[in-house]
Amino acid sequence: MKETTKELLKKFEQENEVYVSATEALTYWIVYARVHRSNAEGTHSLHHGIKFVSGPAQDGNVLVLRDPFISDAYSAETWGIMESIDDFVEKALARIREDRIAEETGVAESCGSGCS
Repeated sequence: MKETTKELLKKFEQENEVYVSATEALTYWIVYARVHRSNAEGTHSLHHGIKFVSGPAQDGNVLVLRDPFISDAYSAETWGIMESIDDFVEKALARIREDRIAEETGVAESCGSGCS
């Protein structure tokens, strides 16, 4: 992973109050994020997890696991060509940002029949 990608992860955490980590192995890549969930008064901060799993030989296919420590539900998505962990991290961070905006505006969709 490039040093600029590590810096991007740190900057994303600071700006978005999202704890995020990236793992690179020979055959797979993982981005795990703990996203802030609750702004309700009188509650302490709650976070939910989301994990993205892909790899160099996956042709852009990504498994998306929402709350992976609570549920076995997942969905499969295609994110396009990703030649390195750096590409994968950039797309994962963009996806996390999109999900947060959708949740804040109330247009977030459930996984419906796409989850297994």
